[in-house]
Amino acid sequence: MRILIPLLSLALLACGPGADSETAGGPASPALPDGEVVMDTVQSEAATFRVVQLVDSLEHAWAVDWLPDGRTLITERPGRLLLVDGDSTTVLSGVPEVLAQGQGGLLDVRVAPDYRESGWIYLTYSMQEDSLSGTVLSRARLRGAGLTDVEEVYRQTPFLGTDYHFGSRIVFPDDSTLLVALGERGQRNEGTVDIPTPSTSVGTVVRLRTDGSVPDDNPFVGREDARPEVYTYGHRNPQGMAIHPATGAVWLHEHGPHGGDELNRIEAGANYGWPAVSYGDTYSTPREEIGGTEAPGVTQPVEYWDPSPALSGMTFYTGDAFPGWRNHLFMGALSLQKLIRAELSGDSAVVHQEDLLSKQIGRIRDVATGPAGHLYFLTDASNGGLYRLEPVETGSER
Repeated sequence: MRILIPLLSLALLACGPGADSETAGGPASPALPDGEVVMDTVQSEAATFRVVQLVDSLEHAWAVDWLPDGRTLITERPGRLLLVDGDSTTVLSGVPEVLAQGQGGLLDVRVAPDYRESGWIYLTYSMQEDSLSGTVLSRARLRGAGLTDVEEVYRQTPFLGTDYHFGSRIVFPDDSTLLVALGERGQRNEGTVDIPTPSTSVGTVVRLRTDGSVPDDNPFVGREDARPEVYTYGHRNPQGMAIHPATGAVWLHEHGPHGGDELNRIEAGANYGWPAVSYGDTYSTPREEIGGTEAPGVTQPVEYWDPSPALSGMTFYTGDAFPGWRNHLFMGALSLQKLIRAELSGDSAVVHQEDLLSKQIGRIRDVATGPAGHLYFLTDASNGGLYRLEPVETGSER
């Protein structure tokens, strides 16, 4: 049976503590037997849908992905990896120890595109070593109720003393390589690492083979002043990355400071400018500009937002449930608590945007195209959830 939950209850559910103040702990998160309809009919410009909650009691969920058999993997920032199978939810053992502090913890999860052959599941997380920390990529295989064959594939270099701006998202351009987006760890303020440069992997996207080795055709291979794994640099805190299903281009969005969230199409070797170039300003008053908006050799964003939505999670919709949304870009927003639907002109411009679910569900952390061609999203709260958008047939559908 499905239950209509009043929107007032949803608003209360969304008012948990901010993501930066949570610590580990809490029970396993139950799946809901039939899902709960939390919004019965939503009319958007190109689709009519309802919002159904599939899993509740998630503690600051960060990412969602699916195994080929339809089972769901969900990360919770305090350090839990959940396996949802129908009405059953299992907290998997064997997850690497994470630094669940500040903005750190267990972050992205992605199932390898060759999973049926390799069995690999990839995770990013923040890890502490001595008094320093950084973002780490590991992979593991699933066996029963736990992970096995856990191995570290890559770690951000260098580790630093801050507990914020870890990034990070994973995408697979093909079966043999992957890209990982890594935050700049607040280095404009800390100033212990020079940015933007490719001499570290701070504030970069790195390109690796799936075993962690560096492809020979990476843009900085062979340069003494750059790390060979760096693919692009000059990023601030990227929390969304996706591959255009028609063109194969890699798109990435990143948090700006006070204003200046950016959507970028990333290209090998490019510099995206932070902090020399930014469309945001300082948090402190009086507001001050951070760098300029242009500089030689800096690639401009395709789009930027001011005020900042605090973008997180991103997917190109590729399902059949919503034909009017096919190949549109969907981005979650933490601060402004909404889904943003963006229509692109090829790989060059955003030509139209629509806001969905504004201030109605809560802080949206991840967005994904999932089973049966539906759109899914996670909310970031001490009592968050996994939600699915389902089409509602009307005479005006297009």
